[in-house]
Amino acid sequence: MGKKISRRKNTEFRICIYAEVIAGTIIGSCLYGVGFIDILKNIAVSITGIMVFVYYYGMRGSRMVKSILSQQVFLASFAVSNLLVAFTAIADIGTVWMAAVAVIAAREGMGHAVSCHLLLMLQYLIISPEATAGTRIIIFYAVLGILLALVVSEIKKQRLFIYAAVIFISLTLVIAIVFNGSFKETWDNRDFLIKCIAGDIVLLITSWITYRVKRKSIRSQNEYKNSDMDEKAILELASTDHELMQKIKNYSESLYVHSLRTGNLSGMAAEFAGYGKNLARAGGFYHEAGRIYGNEDYKEACSQIAKEFAFPIQLEDIIKQHGEVPEKPGSPEAAVVMLSDSIISTDEYFDRTGKREQIPDEKLVKSVFNSRLAKGSLDNSGIDKENIEKLMDFYINNAFKEETREEHYL
Repeated sequence: MGKKISRRKNTEFRICIYAEVIAGTIIGSCLYGVGFIDILKNIAVSITGIMVFVYYYGMRGSRMVKSILSQQVFLASFAVSNLLVAFTAIADIGTVWMAAVAVIAAREGMGHAVSCHLLLMLQYLIISPEATAGTRIIIFYAVLGILLALVVSEIKKQRLFIYAAVIFISLTLVIAIVFNGSFKETWDNRDFLIKCIAGDIVLLITSWITYRVKRKSIRSQNEYKNSDMDEKAILELASTDHELMQKIKNYSESLYVHSLRTGNLSGMAAEFAGYGKNLARAGGFYHEAGRIYGNEDYKEACSQIAKEFAFPIQLEDIIKQHGEVPEKPGSPEAAVVMLSDSIISTDEYFDRTGKREQIPDEKLVKSVFNSRLAKGSLDNSGIDKENIEKLMDFYINNAFKEETREEHYL
């Protein structure tokens, strides 16, 4: 059932992209006043671009589609930008038509934003009369859109939007001067530049609103989960004597040892940082419990486990988040489980290959943290920079102690 739902969502996503782009192409072509044959030609070119886009999103089992936090927001913002691109057929609206890039960069990250921008650029080339005036305007918008995706996707705190605005508007001015060849020519064409800067402001405000809504949603979800915490059930599940832990042990001794280490270390780290010790411990114990059913669909297996053993929603979310791509935990406890699992898995790998003694504990832990931070894995976790640094020091000093291997460590 899980696979069927996933395939259906992927198919719906592709169909919506086709429909939005083709509709935008038709509207823009009609506004521009081209004939029926030219409209068909424009549609054919658009379909070629969509096919590349869809192929990219369909690679590796549609992992890119699955990694979208909200397909509805993605498709809605993309539809708005398609209509704005269509409007460029009759009016110069500056950079405003990149609205989807700003929204998707703030919500989904740079990869999604850049792919969206490239498809919108193709639409702009097909529809806008400005695109036929020369290559400079095309390169200008192409570079600016990629920079927008980069700048917005790297914003981790609300106050950084002020710096982002200064940086992005400055980049717009610099790029305009470079492509015009001189400051004088840029000044002579200042009406276009003013429209672009006004558009930049709109884009940054849009990305700021998206960021605020996303953060508020994450906080609301965490508050809801914490308010409904079943402490008694969590405490029972955080015991190595629990039936599910014994099932894992009977299924695979190596999986049991890995789960035991991950659970104990997660509980220790969560307690140190002031988070839910038992929730993190149970999350570490069962982060790979779905393996005992041999189900290829990891989320479906997690749901089966959660239902059979009456997991509280907080614990169910942790084990489900472990199987997401990209992995972006939505709570501090889930993030602790992710970090503990990454550190122990890396330790086990180097131990199997005989290279563990050559790698200092500090180097191993820091490499895991740096990798996770580079991927933005902690962006939605609710863990601030100060606690990230404290946790890193904790793992360096405690991750490889013998008590993490003890069956009844509390």
